[in-house]
Amino acid sequence: MPVGQALLLSCFLILLRGVVSIQTPRIEAESDNAPILVPIRRESVPIRRQGRIVTYKTSYSGVISLGFPAQEFRVVFDTGSGHVVVPSLGCQSEACLKHRRYDLLQSETGMAVNSDGHVLGPKDFAEEVTIGFGTGEIKGQFAKEHVCLSPATNETVSRRGCLEMDVIMAVEMSTNPFSSFVFDGILGLGLPMLAMTDDFSFFDMLTRSSQISLPQFAVFLTEGENGEESEIAFGGVNEERALEPVRWSPFVGADEGHWLIKILSVRVDGDVLDVCQDGTCKGVVDTGTSHIGVPISAESELSRKLTVDAEDYLDCRLTRAPALEIELEGAVLTLYPQNYMRRLPLREGVNVGATVVSANDSATNPVIHQKQLDENATNITRVCSPRTMPVNMPAPLGPNLFILGEPLLHRYYTVYDWKQLRVGFSLANSRRNTEALPTGKGTLPEDVQLLMQRRKRNSLPLPLKMQAFAEEDEEPSVFIQVAIWTVRRFD
Repeated sequence: MPVGQALLLSCFLILLRGVVSIQTPRIEAESDNAPILVPIRRESVPIRRQGRIVTYKTSYSGVISLGFPAQEFRVVFDTGSGHVVVPSLGCQSEACLKHRRYDLLQSETGMAVNSDGHVLGPKDFAEEVTIGFGTGEIKGQFAKEHVCLSPATNETVSRRGCLEMDVIMAVEMSTNPFSSFVFDGILGLGLPMLAMTDDFSFFDMLTRSSQISLPQFAVFLTEGENGEESEIAFGGVNEERALEPVRWSPFVGADEGHWLIKILSVRVDGDVLDVCQDGTCKGVVDTGTSHIGVPISAESELSRKLTVDAEDYLDCRLTRAPALEIELEGAVLTLYPQNYMRRLPLREGVNVGATVVSANDSATNPVIHQKQLDENATNITRVCSPRTMPVNMPAPLGPNLFILGEPLLHRYYTVYDWKQLRVGFSLANSRRNTEALPTGKGTLPEDVQLLMQRRKRNSLPLPLKMQAFAEEDEEPSVFIQVAIWTVRRFD
């Protein structure tokens, strides 16, 4: 069977991501001028090694529906990609079989199309797309369908929050990473340059409709503790989520399709890092990344400056550590230990071996030669370390590219202006920002026994009873869309 393959574009997507109580999703809009509010939840998926849970991957996802009768899917709202992707019923990959799958034949509104939107006839050739991500890939075909920002209902698709657009039906999904997560697919919120055509871009289609009054969306993320809910607002901001006026930072390199802003300086307790001194630093604001990505030339230095002795703290977010300042055009963003620290201490000598974000090899996990640890030792040093990961991207995005992921998005309410090409920041009206930190040294998670091996040494004080510590607290969630190819099939 002859197959023709043409490279359409190269782009970059970073996406970082569990199990919490399931809530009934809702859509809120008091009037046609009010933004559409969609709740999203934080999920922590356990990662097992040799039968033990050693770490978690985290993600944020919400519910959408496709077609009529409506088919419901849980998706990541991701500012680093440009398409709506859901598994197809015909997909037999392990990752697809674990999730809800879209049945085109059961939809009264869905139509098979090619990448240019042409509706396929019985004898027409189908096109297939391959999208490479940082730790995997998908292959998909195209459909024109109604996508709604709401769970499945008996209502028609002619309602606010519904659009007819082109979507990707995944016919193959790699096991890693997609089978690890609870969510089914992706709703990309990157600029249209990341999409194959404008008709694949959900928010671009929404701005061209008459459904929203402002070409903006805003993201409110929390850690999901004590039932605090996250949300995304389409068509403006939810003023209740912001503690201060929004401060705007303009775009740089808009042609890349990412929410890319200029970073003027990075400081740790006032000390300036050399990496941005030449004026070349940029940052991608990404809702799909669980860590802070740092240029590989500076990541070790920054991590070292933010790492402190854990002493007898059980929760590193409560420890005393430096402030991290990121100076932008129009705003200075300040993060504290409660924002950037891994929750659990690490035993000194344990290297988490963070994922390296790279355009050449996508996101790679380097081989780490661990120091031999004496599990019978009683004099143990523990450290609190930041949620950082190295980024090794070439120009035009790199080499001095930061990825501003969850640690920053937990502290700041972020607003994405589609028309004026700028990103806004306001302190988020979250419990973490408005309530005092808990006193004391913190407590261990209820399921910490799945992360730590505890030895019973009743004669030792509590900190020394723990002879083995978490190998990793949270594994970075990174989805890097490195390339898109279109294949025309002639059979």
